[in-house]
Amino acid sequence: MTPKTSTSARSLDDFLTASAALTGFDAFDLHGTGMAGLYHRTALEQVGGPAVGRFLDALDAAGGDPDGITDEAARDIARAIAHMWYLGVWPQLAAPVHTALGRERANTAFTVSPEAYAEGLVWRTFDGHPAGAKPPGFGTWADPPPGAPAVPRAGERTSGLPGPREAGP
Repeated sequence: MTPKTSTSARSLDDFLTASAALTGFDAFDLHGTGMAGLYHRTALEQVGGPAVGRFLDALDAAGGDPDGITDEAARDIARAIAHMWYLGVWPQLAAPVHTALGRERANTAFTVSPEAYAEGLVWRTFDGHPAGAKPPGFGTWADPPPGAPAVPRAGERTSGLPGPREAGP
């Protein structure tokens, strides 16, 4: 078996595999956001193909565990990619990393696209919905989110708790 090189490691499939390790979401879910290609291109544009390849190689060398990456630049690229998936924003890189990469692009945070906010993984982590972008439907506010503990409604009694007009012990 031939080991991967930095050149072959820049494919979208490799980027999605690495992104799954960084985010905890599987590649199928990441691809389903519709942002995979754009996020891959954004990472390549922001840090350069060779740096993305080195990051992917470092992740492979760490056995796919992002915590095992020891190279400072690769760790910061990992942080930026995870940040992008969760919030739809490419963050500012650490100044020493940006300098070491020798990139001519400005080291500033920016929203990757208008759709990136709505597709951010942050919403999926708590079954939430991005305000103004993907409304959950009429009346859904009346029920707790999936997995949340039940909250007593006005007038309902819960064992051990005083009712609405009762004083405590």
